[in-house]
Parts: sequence; structure tokens; C-alpha cells
Amino acid sequence: MRHSSILLPALTALILSCSISPVHAAGPESNEKLAHELKQVFGKWSQAMKEKDRTLWEQTTARYRQIGIRNMIVSQKKNWPGALFESPVSPPDVSDMQLARTMVKGVTAQLVYFGRPDFGVEEDTEVPDGLLFLMFIKEKGGWKFSTSRFMSLNGAGEIAAAAQKGDYTFLDTAQFAPPGRVPPLPRLCPRPEIVGYIEIVSIGYQTHANIADRSQHTVIDNVHKALIIGGLKAGINQVFVEAKPLPVQQLEPGQKPRKQHFEFSIYRQSSQPDQPLKRIYHSGENTEPGRFKVIVRGDS
Repeated sequence: MRHSSILLPALTALILSCSISPVHAAGPESNEKLAHELKQVFGKWSQAMKEKDRTLWEQTTARYRQIGIRNMIVSQKKNWPGALFESPVSPPDVSDMQLARTMVKGVTAQLVYFGRPDFGVEEDTEVPDGLLFLMFIKEKGGWKFSTSRFMSLNGAGEIAAAAQKGDYTFLDTAQFAPPGRVPPLPRLCPRPEIVGYIEIVSIGYQTHANIADRSQHTVIDNVHKALIIGGLKAGINQVFVEAKPLPVQQLEPGQKPRKQHFEFSIYRQSSQPDQPLKRIYHSGENTEPGRFKVIVRGDS
């Protein structure tokens, strides 16, 4: 694995936890009004990012995200708020995308776009067709931008085909719904002694990792690489991990079952330019799922 790929930018999207309450079905008129309002909020947030306007950023960014971004910056031993606009990633340009759906549930809402967003990356980097979710939280001052999530449709046969035809009924399923509620505001984390990262391979499993009760990581049938919020202590660090097998999916005739894979690693930032991260713990490949308490020494 390429360990350097774990170095995430400070503005990595924060994915909110999901609930299963039904999505509110707004009428066409109110739906159009909501879409217009959310577009305006996102436009002002994008302007704040491009112009590096901290006041406008605070006015348009949800409090939950503000604290999350602050914690991510501090956890990399960078200055807050001085490093707020250091990320090379630009706000996604949706001008060439099609608005597929405006969705609202509780105090959360989202605009869902289909097409190819412009993230301001190198011209030789091709972005595939996909779904871009712009997520919002309603606070006392109105709707505020929270985060964005891009879902590539490469290999998503039926969904990709439907989206190409303008059929977005698949978005009515619970997995695409807005969260509906906002988790409690995270605590402000301290500046870490050591910058740390976690990597979890959780194919066929649902895995949750908890580091010092301030860095929570949930992975479902995927690979997760992320900054450890609050970092690592130079001495002892307790890491709690629980992995549960996902329900077995019914196979089509002739289809082979997918191989399950579970393992996790902890890294610390290194001063070596050719190896920016040093692995200080590895569970081993194909570890059996279950509940684990791991002691990791940050200075090892």
C-alpha cells in the first residue's frame, strides 16, 4: 500500500452519521425555493474559500464542520486559523452538472448533482461521471454548508445507466438520504505530541475504531485512511476496534463469493522525506473480526 496516500488535506470532507427516518417529500414549489436557497449558501461558501475570507466562511459554514476543520488542522500541528485556506483543493464547480435532486430530512438537506465536477485539479486528471452530494445543516441563522461527497459511478452499472437517462429514482433509497440529524458537536482537540494516521481495510465487514474518545472511524465494506484527531501521545495510546461481518449477499448463478479482508494499521508522522509515515502498529493481514483493545506506543 502507498502509505503516503494517507496524508489527507485539512479540508477532508466530514461524513455525518445516518439515521433511517423517511425523507421529507417537499412539494415542487417549496422544493424549488429550498434548492435556490441552498445554491446561494454554497455559492457564498465557495466565494469565501476562493477569496480566503474567514468572516464569510464562518457565516456560511455549519458549526459542526467548523469545529471538525479546526480539529483536523490542529491535529496536523498546523496553526489555527492561519492554515484554514492552505488546501490546494478548490470548491467543486457544478456549473456543468445536472441537478438531480433536492432532498431534506430534519435539520439536514442536500443538493445532488450528476456529471463531472471540476475540483480544480490537474488537467491530466480525469474525473469520472458520478454523483456529487452537497450537504447542509439548518442552524438558528438558517441553512449552512456542511460538506461534500463525490460518488464515482464507474462500475455502478444499473445506477450509472439510470442516471445517464435522467432517472434518479434510485436516490429514494435510505442509503442516499440526508442524515436527518447532526451528531453532538465534537470537543476541541489538543495539539498532539505526534501526528498520527489510521488505515483500516474492512472488505465484507463493518468496522468501528475509537482512539482516545475523540477520533472515531466507521468503515463499511471499504478501505479507510484518515488523520487521527488529537494525534498520538509519545507514550501509551489505547485503540479500540470492533469489526462485524456484513450479511451475506445472495449470489447470482455462477457468481463467486467475494473474499473478505480485515486488517488495520497505525502510523506516525516521520521526519524522513522519503518515508513521511512510519507504521508503528499492524494487526496482520486477514485478521479475524471481533473486538480488540490495542496498546500503541507513539514513540516506537
